[in-house]
Amino acid sequence: MNKLKINLHITQKCNYSCRYCFAHFFDTNDLSVEQWKTIIDNLKNSNLINYINFAGGEPCLYKGLLELTDYAKNKGFKTSIITNGSLLLHENFPTKDLFRKIDMLGISVDSFDKNDLIKLGCYTKQENILEKSQLKEIIYLAKTINPNIKIKLNTVVSSINKNTQLTQLENEIIIDRWKILKMKLFSNKEFSNKDLLISDEEFEKFLKLNRRTNGEVIAENSLERSYLIIDNQGNFIDNKNDNYKIIGNLLKENFSNIFSKYQFDRELYKQRY
Repeated sequence: MNKLKINLHITQKCNYSCRYCFAHFFDTNDLSVEQWKTIIDNLKNSNLINYINFAGGEPCLYKGLLELTDYAKNKGFKTSIITNGSLLLHENFPTKDLFRKIDMLGISVDSFDKNDLIKLGCYTKQENILEKSQLKEIIYLAKTINPNIKIKLNTVVSSINKNTQLTQLENEIIIDRWKILKMKLFSNKEFSNKDLLISDEEFEKFLKLNRRTNGEVIAENSLERSYLIIDNQGNFIDNKNDNYKIIGNLLKENFSNIFSKYQFDRELYKQRY
């Protein structure tokens, strides 16, 4: 079996409030760096994983991010991060050190229309958004610091941005991989994003509008049982339904045992990667 990529949601903290976000976990308290290192060791010992993506919330808000990326690299993993990009140009954030340590930089880009982004919750308390000029500056810096780093954009399609055209960006910046994801319903007693849902036809229309000329687009109509999730408490999550189910905890059980209980959709995973 080919080894897999797993997503460590090291924090649920975020300076955005994206309404399509699926990182609604069971506990807002994050694990320590040492606990995450134990989880990384667990993944290494399983011999099932060769790639770790650090996610959140906003992973750049986790103070031990650099230590964890370094630790994972030293264990032989490829590493990446998915971020909203808002902190990468901040003078106090060690952006250059991060870019040296990771194999791929993923940035969420859903629109550059401020009104749309505010409707989606993709902004800070100061109503700052990621401007196109900032995105270009981040990618230029990443490629300057680490010429081998791969650039990935993630776009989530919802009722707010379903008519947005973004792929003209490929004429302005280097984009190695572009994932376009259909917004996933998440609903419980405290939260619902049902009003953001789009139909399969609307998703296909967005894909046609955003067909690339210089590279591939990976379309993801569903993440169910193909996106391997470890939440901010070290739980391996089944994301089949609108609410999540814990399969096991990597601080308490070997990952190989936990994964054997998971109804993994290997074909859908292959389409994703």
